Amino acid sequence: MKKYKYLIFDADHTLIDFAADEREAFKRIFAECGMATSGEMLDRCRALSEKTWDDAGLSDVDDERIQRTYHDLYRSHLDLLFTRIYREFPPVRPISPREAGEKFLRYLEDGGAQVKDAEKVLSALAEPSGGQYRICVATNGLHSIQTGRLRALEKYIYKLYISEDVGVIKPLSTFFFRVLSDLNAEKSECLMIGDSLQSDIAGAEGAGIDSCWLNAERKENRSDVKPDYEIFSLKELLDILC
Repeated sequence: MKKYKYLIFDADHTLIDFAADEREAFKRIFAECGMATSGEMLDRCRALSEKTWDDAGLSDVDDERIQRTYHDLYRSHLDLLFTRIYREFPPVRPISPREAGEKFLRYLEDGGAQVKDAEKVLSALAEPSGGQYRICVATNGLHSIQTGRLRALEKYIYKLYISEDVGVIKPLSTFFFRVLSDLNAEKSECLMIGDSLQSDIAGAEGAGIDSCWLNAERKENRSDVKPDYEIFSLKELLDILC
């Protein structure tokens, strides 16, 4: 195996659990609207969230229009999401879809539910805790949300790169080249670890960086994107790197 100096992790679904943080944010919104929540209700909101994300084009990170407008769409698509949610679950004490979306973003900042074994793995790998690697995080998203949700893991993180700050999103090679430039690192010194073939693995491949696909759902890879490594749980990374 190659000798790496920098491990570049994706955030959502790799280190932190967006679905869990989203559920908590939904619960807080509904509580303010005077409504109790059920598991079935939250599952439906998750489905509506995924549909609205897709309808807004946010899943299509290869589309040039989405690449240019990603962060604006991230915020604006929530108006439609809460409009759809209210149709199915009319609030007792309504707040506007726009206000609900703004609150939702703020509540996400308080999240930080971790993917299984995330802290254990970072603790074993990171230089500050006795490991041999400098840990970086490279994530698409908004600065306030991602910094808030990664707060519990920040002691392991050498550098954090958020698309809103970088100015472009993954999988654009420009994103990865800016990371390399900031680190003053060679491509060969870096390994990208992420759950998304389209964003993390294809992006790393396009920039000439080795990649490791966290395939927790054991999906079949029917794409032309070929990661250098594939793992089914985060802790398997230790078998590769330690």
